Amino acid sequence: MSMQADQPNPEQSAQRGRFAVPRLSLVPPADSVRSAPQLSADQQRVVDLAPGSGPMLVWGAPGTGKSTVLIEATVKRMDHHGIDPAGALLLAPSRLAAARLRDGFSARLTRSLSTSPARTWSSYAFDLLRRAKVEGRMPHLDGPPRLMSGPEQDLIIRDLLVGHRMGLGTDPQWPAELADAVETRGFRHEIRQLFDRVIEYGLAPAELAELGVANQRPDWVAAGSLYQEYRDVVDWGKSGSFDPAGIITAATTLLQLDPEFLAQERNRLTLIVVDDIQEANKSVHELLRLVGRGKDVLVAASPDTVVQGFRGARPDLVASLADSLSTHERPLLQFSLSTSHRMGQPLAAAWLGVADRIFQIRGGHKARELAWPASQGELEATAGDPASSGHDNSYVSAHVVASEVHELRLVAERILHLQHLGGYGLNEMAVIVRTGSALAALQRYLSAQGIAVKVPVAENPVRDEAAVRPLLEAFGIALAPEKLDAEACVSLLTSRLGRSTALHLRRLRQALRQQELHAGGGRASDELLVEALLKPEKLEPLGWEAANARRIAAMLGAGQAAVAEPGANAETVLWALWDACDSSGTWETQALRGGPTGIRADRDLDAVMALFQTAERYVDQLPGSSPQQFLDYLMSQELPMDTLAARAQRTDAVEILTPASAAGREWPIVIVAGLQEGVWPNTRLRGELLGSQLLVDVLENGAQAARQIEPAARLRDIRYDELRSFAAAISRASKILILTAAAGHDLQPSQFLDLAAPFVPVTDSGGESQYPVRPVEQVPRPMTLRSLVAELRQESEMHAEPEAARMLAVLADQRVPGAHPAQWWGLLPLSTDAAIVAPGEPVVVSPSKVEEVLKSPLNWFIKAAGGEATTDFARSLGTLIHGIAQDIPNGAGHEYLAELDKRWPSLGLPESWETDVDYKRAQEMLGKLAQYVIDARQQGRTLVGVEENFTVDLGQLPENGHVVRLRGQVDRLEADAQGNLIVVDIKTGRTKPTKEQVAEHPQLGAYQVAVSSGGFAEQAAAAGLAGAVSGGAALLPLGDNTKTVKTQDQAAMVAGSENDPTRKVMEAALLMAQAVFPARHGADWSERNGCPLPTICPLCPEGKQITE
Repeated sequence: MSMQADQPNPEQSAQRGRFAVPRLSLVPPADSVRSAPQLSADQQRVVDLAPGSGPMLVWGAPGTGKSTVLIEATVKRMDHHGIDPAGALLLAPSRLAAARLRDGFSARLTRSLSTSPARTWSSYAFDLLRRAKVEGRMPHLDGPPRLMSGPEQDLIIRDLLVGHRMGLGTDPQWPAELADAVETRGFRHEIRQLFDRVIEYGLAPAELAELGVANQRPDWVAAGSLYQEYRDVVDWGKSGSFDPAGIITAATTLLQLDPEFLAQERNRLTLIVVDDIQEANKSVHELLRLVGRGKDVLVAASPDTVVQGFRGARPDLVASLADSLSTHERPLLQFSLSTSHRMGQPLAAAWLGVADRIFQIRGGHKARELAWPASQGELEATAGDPASSGHDNSYVSAHVVASEVHELRLVAERILHLQHLGGYGLNEMAVIVRTGSALAALQRYLSAQGIAVKVPVAENPVRDEAAVRPLLEAFGIALAPEKLDAEACVSLLTSRLGRSTALHLRRLRQALRQQELHAGGGRASDELLVEALLKPEKLEPLGWEAANARRIAAMLGAGQAAVAEPGANAETVLWALWDACDSSGTWETQALRGGPTGIRADRDLDAVMALFQTAERYVDQLPGSSPQQFLDYLMSQELPMDTLAARAQRTDAVEILTPASAAGREWPIVIVAGLQEGVWPNTRLRGELLGSQLLVDVLENGAQAARQIEPAARLRDIRYDELRSFAAAISRASKILILTAAAGHDLQPSQFLDLAAPFVPVTDSGGESQYPVRPVEQVPRPMTLRSLVAELRQESEMHAEPEAARMLAVLADQRVPGAHPAQWWGLLPLSTDAAIVAPGEPVVVSPSKVEEVLKSPLNWFIKAAGGEATTDFARSLGTLIHGIAQDIPNGAGHEYLAELDKRWPSLGLPESWETDVDYKRAQEMLGKLAQYVIDARQQGRTLVGVEENFTVDLGQLPENGHVVRLRGQVDRLEADAQGNLIVVDIKTGRTKPTKEQVAEHPQLGAYQVAVSSGGFAEQAAAAGLAGAVSGGAALLPLGDNTKTVKTQDQAAMVAGSENDPTRKVMEAALLMAQAVFPARHGADWSERNGCPLPTICPLCPEGKQITE
């Protein structure tokens, strides 16, 4: 609805004063008011039938006006024949289809309605059960009926299967070949398919088990046991709950067992209208037979366009309507609509090319007849010309490109081309893909190209939406603050709610770390992040870099306070989190501005609305449930859940849909993408793991006939189903249909491409074909400013093209990003030439980095700035060994092995022979450590401490006055028989230095400098060794291939000598305090053991500048 200002009365305006307030009235949206359509002759024949004509079936291809006929016939019977709207029932296969039917009906009806007569089949079944409960016809239900969602059904099945593994309930005894699959998502999908068929045919658990025994299907026997448990949970634990497949069966059973209620319902209904009956399953047909046999039933069918095959749609049952709805007095009347109101001849030819490959049911030929109004025939001459982009021409084009990435680029290019040069709006285009994963990839790519897109929220589980995920993470932390770790902090801060970039996060870490150092602490930034979000007062002294962190900290604080409130539930905690995150105003502003950012904000708001609607439904159905129970429920769902939450209505975006979500709609331009073999068609046998289709065949045709059906026949049926969904997709276009596919490594274009757009080879003058197969095309540059600037810069640089330079200058004058040379990275000055250590601040040197700095200052700086490879297994194993050595410094061999066995699973390694080899190596390292402990004790050494920290200042650098601060941690601090301190550094690598290298080892030397400078004075005094000096240092190699352990010792340092390691520490400090870091290749450099960062090293052949 919208507000409309009436013209003010001048006299009233004068009386009210200078500032008159206009009178507002509420009016319907402009697109909801429709005039009577111009009907074709075949449509008019259907509409003119008088009430009492009996059941009627209208056949028609897509776009022939079937839905229009149903609406107009219904409106005429109400407006002209006095049919009471309360006795009308309009049925559609999905909620969106029912909403479109309702809107079209309401826009044409001249009277107001108290309730909408348009429903889905499940909604009508639910209404029957609800009214029966109110009338006391279902006393066995404890509460009102409730429709259980698909994710809830999946969650129950998952919990039952997990319980069996834990020894709970009755083990169904699945066949051994299914043991590894039982707890997978795919297996649950197979179970749901089997249960849906069982429910549709009204089988009891025992009957399913009996069929399993009779047909040598032990999996059916096991499924029967699981189905009994499932029914117990649904019937007892969730009394009044009905699963999606069961609610229609339950309504049918109710009517069959209660003739009085059936008669009452038949008397109530004076008109039944069913759209898209080809999407109905067997249960729907049975329900329709009961309530509609011999009555005024208007049914529309297009059996060649089906998108609900995965839910058991049976287009073959359309042919049985003559038997199920007819009576002797009122036989089924059949009509066919042939005038195409949507597809021009090129589009119709594409659709017929696909439809003709589908098995034709009895009477189905009537839904393949197409004709065109005389006015449309005039367009025939230009309809197939792809070069024409006017609105008066229609055409079909097919494109094959080199890869899936090229295909994404092609889709973007076509959209932008048609928008800028074809004059079409984004809202006039749709892209249809086969799978949800393809939809997500396309959404990401088009959004990155600045193209506004719109996708159905229900394509993904609500928990996986970008705006919802951080809310749920914060929800979990509010319930258990101790679970907040550094990873969760980063996730929250960089989420849609946190709004931090990597740069923001880096600045925050630096600020927290600096704050910690000034306070005399030494904790890492990970620990400081956690503390800051749980204790917001830590963020108060900081500046702008902590703004986003303050908002997340406020969220967590509000969530914890809401959890502590008496009577807290999912809604109260969610609202506290959402209110504190302060995102609604920001997203609202972005949404109103429009564009790609607005589309994203709309989607985020829709997702949050869906989350709150889910929480509201959960609290209503389970009063008294805790917030933790809601979180567990939502996080356990792996399937999308439909939602009734209000959604933003945008018209300035390209829609990306699957065939199911595109059904019943049309656009001038439709792009059908991802036409690959194995994807579309996907001829994988459905439900074959548990034999769902075999069960249907057994129930309908008998066991003997079912066993005679060959796998090839089942594959043929699946191919027909894929063809129907493809036919539905391509029939959504009214002007332009574009088909895309990729050909390349492991990629083959779909056969469907040639069905809809047959390839005609181009021949030369001699009649020889130049391209016997469809060629792979080059993708033109998308029409975006970004790509235009890139192309012009490339031309001006590679070919010195003056025209390109002039065009860049024009774009630069308009401030197009990237056009002005001042924005080109290669021409920009350095961001700073200041030293990385601020004046007056100390240069902090770590002993483990001294050698690296001296070898190559550039490599050290890049790694210190974060340019280091991710942690590999060798480092993880080393960390594990060091952890055991720290916790059990003087252990025996069996103690080390027991601790290794306890900690080994933390590495998360798979069971394999490689893992066994690594485990044996770890055992050998710990065996060496145990042997070293014995040897050290025999040599008269005593342990002073493990993992001891130290910090010592070594004086100032003469060159710049910076204080050199040596800071680090030693693995083992020991005292020899003479009372001197010895640092022992544990090494778990496979290689070890030579004796000469150990003598001048920079890390060991730095440890000795720390000892000599009093870095361990407190530890020594506590051990009764006050005034102890350095007795040397040693490496303890545990990871080499030797069978025995022997330390590699460095002699005690001599202060002031030529080999005093203090000199190396000071030299490293001077290099670390510079603004420029030279690249060096040490004496040990070789092609095999070379530079660790060759791509950015100026000394390496592969090293390049940033602009190369």
